[in-house]
Amino acid sequence: MLVADIMTTPARSIRPEATLAQAIALLGGAGLSALPVVDRDDRVVGIISEGDVLRQTLPQDPRAHLRLTPAASREEPLVGELMTADASCATAREDASEVALTLSRRGWKSMPVTDEEGRLLGMVSRSDFLRALALTDEVLVDAVHDAFTQAGHPEWHADVHGGHVTVSPPGDGMDTAAKAIAATVAGVRSVRVGQDG
Repeated sequence: MLVADIMTTPARSIRPEATLAQAIALLGGAGLSALPVVDRDDRVVGIISEGDVLRQTLPQDPRAHLRLTPAASREEPLVGELMTADASCATAREDASEVALTLSRRGWKSMPVTDEEGRLLGMVSRSDFLRALALTDEVLVDAVHDAFTQAGHPEWHADVHGGHVTVSPPGDGMDTAAKAIAATVAGVRSVRVGQDG
């Protein structure tokens, strides 16, 4: 499956000239872990995350200290000063399995999705992957059959158990094609042909 099959769109974003308070309001208000930072042409120039926000000095509570705490600065930092520049982005046509590995290996919760010019299309998150994997077998059977029908082969059949698809041999040397089509369906975990063993 491709990133485009599971990404969340449209994605919320913020501009570099926005304030930290605006970023906090967007992140906290929408329950997001990160926001893409975009320029005037909607190209991703960075990302601001919960971690970037939490790295800022929060006011200390005098009740937790035996001394007076200094007053916080009134100057509000801008997103462009706090963001991680050159954010890693996925593309909509990228293999979702590769992006899932990147999120897992890097410990990231989400990633911006862009077109070939770097313009923001959406966001893909761990939650998007889990939602795709949580589809019921009945939903996946219908989706695989729809994919076969769109490919001009409504006669092909598939069984699904736990997200794993078994394609009945279509004959005429079309096993590889049937497997490839079934593998494009969001939520499919693996595909085999009946006689694969």
